[in-house]
Amino acid sequence: MPASDVQEDYFRPPQNLTVRTIATVQREMLQFLDKTASATIELDDDCQVDISFIQLMEAARIYAAAAGKQIALARPASGPTLDVLKRSGFLDGMSAEDLKFWLHQGGIQ
Repeated sequence: MPASDVQEDYFRPPQNLTVRTIATVQREMLQFLDKTASATIELDDDCQVDISFIQLMEAARIYAAAAGKQIALARPASGPTLDVLKRSGFLDGMSAEDLKFWLHQGGIQ
């Protein structure tokens, strides 16, 4: 797809990204992804995050790739998001694509 055809839009989820609200966040994110070719997710540094949000983002990445769309985080994971990634063991053995998405790193050094 030519770069001129890509429209980049930002999605800012709510502060609470836990199992209690994840169904609503999922619905909103799917609606957003269906309307755009390229999505940037902007997380607040002090948002509440649990593993359900990490799972949602992984599912969103798969969904976007299957639909030929791009999805990215506006900033590398930090604060509570990075803490959940660490505690869940997700950072262990990350692929190059995972490193790029979650930490904005080009590859394993």
